[in-house]
Amino acid sequence: MFTLSSLKRLATVGVVASVLGAAGLASPAFSQTKLRLAVETNAGDPLNIMLANFRDALAKSAGSGVAIEFFEGGALGDETALMELIRAGEVQVVPLGSDVVTLDKGFSVLDTPFLFADKASARAAFDGKFGELLGASLREKAGLEVLAFGELGFRTISTTNKQINVPADLKGLKIRTPGSPTRILAFKTLGAAPTPMPLGEVYMALKQGALDGQENPLSVIKDFSFFEVQKFIALTNHVYTPITLAMNGAAYDALTAEMKAKLKEAAKAGAAATRKVSDDSDARLVDEFKSKGVTVTTPDLAAFRAAAEPVKGEIAKVVGPDLMAKLEASLK
Repeated sequence: MFTLSSLKRLATVGVVASVLGAAGLASPAFSQTKLRLAVETNAGDPLNIMLANFRDALAKSAGSGVAIEFFEGGALGDETALMELIRAGEVQVVPLGSDVVTLDKGFSVLDTPFLFADKASARAAFDGKFGELLGASLREKAGLEVLAFGELGFRTISTTNKQINVPADLKGLKIRTPGSPTRILAFKTLGAAPTPMPLGEVYMALKQGALDGQENPLSVIKDFSFFEVQKFIALTNHVYTPITLAMNGAAYDALTAEMKAKLKEAAKAGAAATRKVSDDSDARLVDEFKSKGVTVTTPDLAAFRAAAEPVKGEIAKVVGPDLMAKLEASLK
C-alpha cells in the first residue's frame, strides 16, 4: 500500500522525468540523449563540416545513448533564425560564424583588424584562455555553451572591377560584410561602403552589380562560387574568423558528466576537421582561382594595418574595458 509520502515522492519523480523529456534529454533510466543539430550551409562548407564531424564523432562515442537529428542547407532557416531557435531550445547545437557577435558584443574583439599574426597563434588562443573567456561571456550573455572553436579562417577581399592594393582602393566600394557593427565600422574606417547582407543573397547581388565586392575566407569564396562573379581577390587576411560550435545552455546542463565529456570531445573532432580543410583549401585555392581567370594579389598589409589602427579603440569600447583587458592579457 502507498502512503501519502510515497505518493508525493512518485509525483516528484514524474515531474522530473517530464522536465527531462521536454528538454529532449534523458533521465538515467532511459539513457538516451536527443539532439537536434542545424546549420544554414550545405555539405563542403566549413560550418557544415564542423557540425557533420561533430555528429559523426558523437554518434561513434555515444552509440545508442544519443539520438541525433541533422538539418542542413538552411532547412530550419539562416544563421539568424538558427540563433533564435537554439536560444529557445528548439535545436540544441548550431555552428556560428561572424554573426555570433549579435548575441554577445564581447565577440566584437574578433573584428579587430590583424588581431592574430597567423593561424597557429589564432588556434592556440581559441584553445586556451582567450577561448575560455569568450565562452564564459557567451554563456552569461546568451545562455549558450561553447563546445569548441573551429575555423573559417582568415578573411580576404574579393571585388568585381577593381584591384585592391592599398586602403584607398576601397574608397566608396559597396563591400558585403556580416551584420557585426564593428566589422562595418572597420570597413567604413578603411573608406569602403560596407553593406550587410545574408550570405545566401551575395552571389546574385555581386552578379547584378548591387555589390562591388565582399570579404570572406577563400573557402567561402569557393563554396559559394563567388569567384564566378569576381575578377580580383586581395589576400588581406584582415580578420580571423572562428566557428563557434554552440549548444543551448539548459540542454547542456541537463546532461550527465559523461555525456558532457563526449560532446566536448566530439566538438574537438569537428574543430580539427575544419582546421585541416582550412589548411588544405588555402594551399590549393589560390592556384585554382588563378586558373579560372581571377587575379589574386597580396596588397600592402602595412598600409592596411596603419589605416585600421583607429578601429581598435572603438572596438574596445564595444567589448567593454574589463573583458577587453582580460582578452588582451590572454594573448600576451
